[in-house]
Amino acid sequence: MTVPVKVLVVDDHPVARRGVASLLAEAFPVLELRETGTTAEAITIAARFQPNLVVLDLRTPDPPGPAATCAALKERNRHSHIVILTAFAEMDLIRQCLAAGADGVLLKDAEPDDLITRLRHVAEGTRVIDPRVAQTLAVDMVSSLRGETDQVVLSARERQVLDLLAEGCSNRQIAERLFLAETTVKGHVAALLEKLGVDSRLQAVVRATQRGLL
Repeated sequence: MTVPVKVLVVDDHPVARRGVASLLAEAFPVLELRETGTTAEAITIAARFQPNLVVLDLRTPDPPGPAATCAALKERNRHSHIVILTAFAEMDLIRQCLAAGADGVLLKDAEPDDLITRLRHVAEGTRVIDPRVAQTLAVDMVSSLRGETDQVVLSARERQVLDLLAEGCSNRQIAERLFLAETTVKGHVAALLEKLGVDSRLQAVVRATQRGLL
């Protein structure tokens, strides 16, 4: 008899959890699934459920936060594999999660077939990072080695959003142009403001121009 793959999904949006569950059902024909909307409950569930795989949304808002959750999950079950699933590449949080024990990072806008394949790989123990995230991590590492500590590194999607900000587009207009959800665009804009060290969209365009990003 085939042993089921035990998966815990952590995401505060029920619709998002349903979408992830659908992908998991395709990835693992024999599946035992648990779901929760909070990281605190995820730690409690994982202690007794002992999942093979934890799919953790990066922006689940309750404490202790994603990085501390990764550390707590690994402490309770070092054989459990954790994959971060996020709509946009918040690199600081991603680095913290990887340092705390996360085994993979996947972006929600990847092709479903790619997500299914990568989820299988993580469950098998392979470290899997979306190529766009991996590229940014690699550039950051090279910049650090060269002493370029103030260099701003943007993902391909962040560059697209920045270009449209420079055109004066609203979040809704950007979402329509890039075929994204408006909440996803808001996340990209927030990440841009953080990376550029500014507080407004106008300041972001000015700072990006000064740094040669536009």
